[in-house]
Amino acid sequence: MTLHRRTDGSDADDATLVARVVGGDRDAFETLYERHHLPLFRTALAITRDRAIAEELLQEAFLKAYRHVARVSLDPGASLKPWLHRIIINLAYDWSARRRARAEPADAPVERLAARTLSPERQVEQRALAQVVDEAVADLPFKQRVVVILFYLQDMDLVEIADTLNLPPGTVKSRLYYGRARLRARLESDVRLPVSLEVAHATPHAR
Repeated sequence: MTLHRRTDGSDADDATLVARVVGGDRDAFETLYERHHLPLFRTALAITRDRAIAEELLQEAFLKAYRHVARVSLDPGASLKPWLHRIIINLAYDWSARRRARAEPADAPVERLAARTLSPERQVEQRALAQVVDEAVADLPFKQRVVVILFYLQDMDLVEIADTLNLPPGTVKSRLYYGRARLRARLESDVRLPVSLEVAHATPHAR
């Protein structure tokens, strides 16, 4: 199935659109695609560090979503985003298990992550440091890496991440804590960074 990137201009909520898709309305599915594909692509890009692979995973995720959307039960006003993120994260996990090779850094998402990770006083050379942060995130264990990416890149809170990954909030909080600790240790020990580099110590919360 080819996805045509257009929208029908519908302002219907996701639950309504899902019902329309189940009823055979392809335009409704394209509206869902337009509504959700950018954050999903950014997540896949941050995990894989390869734009071509991220695009492939995005298309595969939406094809899989189209095949299984009839299984989704959404309350009125609820978002399809957690379910879609779960799909693309699982696909990214499978990809990571198959391939260990690293691609070139993905500048934009990594720079945004760096801006949220490094203290404001040390963001002047953010672009130059983006590759260092990218490598540090890539070296995190996959489960910690996903939580860090969703928290910093997608601005999800602990409850949203727990819903997306189908995990208890306490597990998400633990993975974020240890992932951020590893990330901070890696950044503070990297000889390419200024010795005075400071890393933000904000405490994760449910927002």
